[in-house]
Amino acid sequence: MLAAIVQSLAKSVFLGRVRYASPSLELCEEEAVACVLGEAPTLCLPFQPMKSETYVGWGQKSGRYAKRMAQNRNARMLLLEDGFLRSYNRHDRTLAIALDDLGIYYDAYAPSRLETLIPTILNKDEEKRISAILSRWKELRLSKYNAGSEYEGPLPDDYVLVIDQVRNDASIHFGMADAQSFQTMLETACKENPNSQILVKMHPDIYTRSKSGHYDVSELSSRKNMKVIAQGCLPSRLIENAKKIYTVTSQIGFEALIWEKPVRCFGMPFYAGWGLTEDFLPAPKRRQTASFTQLAMASLVFYPRYLDLRSGGICEIERAIDYLAELKQTF
Repeated sequence: MLAAIVQSLAKSVFLGRVRYASPSLELCEEEAVACVLGEAPTLCLPFQPMKSETYVGWGQKSGRYAKRMAQNRNARMLLLEDGFLRSYNRHDRTLAIALDDLGIYYDAYAPSRLETLIPTILNKDEEKRISAILSRWKELRLSKYNAGSEYEGPLPDDYVLVIDQVRNDASIHFGMADAQSFQTMLETACKENPNSQILVKMHPDIYTRSKSGHYDVSELSSRKNMKVIAQGCLPSRLIENAKKIYTVTSQIGFEALIWEKPVRCFGMPFYAGWGLTEDFLPAPKRRQTASFTQLAMASLVFYPRYLDLRSGGICEIERAIDYLAELKQTF
């Protein structure tokens, strides 16, 4: 920490201008960030006279400060966030970082680079490539995090899957939703599926990281035709066998589209508003109609940069998938 601060002050005095600067010390010291940018950002606090070509932040956390600094100094902004195929264990080094020079993918109130990439017309080679990636995703039963096992308990023959999320997660607010959205979602799922069982998947952070969700587990468990999945597990089996998935802004909705399942959204996540989901909210006018192959290619290939954790360099998603496949076979 001290070294980064001393380096920052020295560059302010002797250089005056750097390529990348960030108000986040953590981001400046992150090896993966240096890898995808080609160099580590220099720590730059708002009062420092240093100038930078690009101010870098992480999502809406340090990102809002980076954006303000870029505006005030007539420079570019770049926001980073974990990609949709992040890692094996939750705390492992990330395999993918999304780079966005317009906003960030989970903020439906403003444009993002992902939104501009989704309508891209794909050529035959790109269509073939994303088809192979999605087939491998299902074959390996991938998710954002990939350690652990599938849900091993019995599943009903006829059920819909309702996805809870951690309370106050940034994707909820910036996805045009709130705590009431989860109550509306559950009530709608029950009303629309009177003859089906309702499975409610709680977020694992509620149990492993002492976070709060949006539902009372004991109250849900007492309801007729309702089952709570409380333990941490990979979502693939739950998605694969569900009749329909109900979500607010969870990435599981995107993964359900990979499994070709109907998805009902009660917020406005990055995959909603393109004619691929049943949306409770009106979509931003920026979003038009797109195919799922366009959405998937943009989200999994065009938008993120992947890291080869063995070589320390940049790679394509196929190499990242190979890496996860090896880990899954090992563990």
